[in-house]
Amino acid sequence: QGSPGRLPREIAQVQEAMTTVVRVRGLPFETTEAELITFFAGLPVTSAIITYDISGRPSGEGFVTFADVESAKGALGYTKQNLGRRYVEVFESSPDEMTTKASMGQAAAMGQHTDAVLRMRGLPFDVTISQVVEFFDGYAITDGNVTMGITADGKFAGQPSGEAWVQFASQDLATA
Repeated sequence: QGSPGRLPREIAQVQEAMTTVVRVRGLPFETTEAELITFFAGLPVTSAIITYDISGRPSGEGFVTFADVESAKGALGYTKQNLGRRYVEVFESSPDEMTTKASMGQAAAMGQHTDAVLRMRGLPFDVTISQVVEFFDGYAITDGNVTMGITADGKFAGQPSGEAWVQFASQDLATA
């Protein structure tokens, strides 16, 4: 169980694993992963990624994973320091948030046909990828062609945003 005021060991371990990742916002759009790692010089960075929006352009955000929780906490002190010509903000994050944000622009970043992406808004929050695929029956859409939006910040962080992006084989199909 654990003593009052202390979390059970399993919960503490999960929380600890989640706090080795920080989200960095306000990056100059030309920032590379190497520059992001250099920004945190002196802290043991294990990886860094720059995220992209659905059109394949840098989003101005990135994620950095540190070797330990204390280093990630230390990275929070880099908030409002300049990286290039802009100051950045550093927030606690999680591997889940990092994966979600990175996958939102993954198709675009991989050079797929981003001009044939259809953005859907106002979807029910409980809609599934299968339901979106079914909606586009006859357009050769598969689960791999659908990216569901996830709310990144605030009270509803990590929950569906009511948006989805659907990758079609051609611009003609996307506008049919």
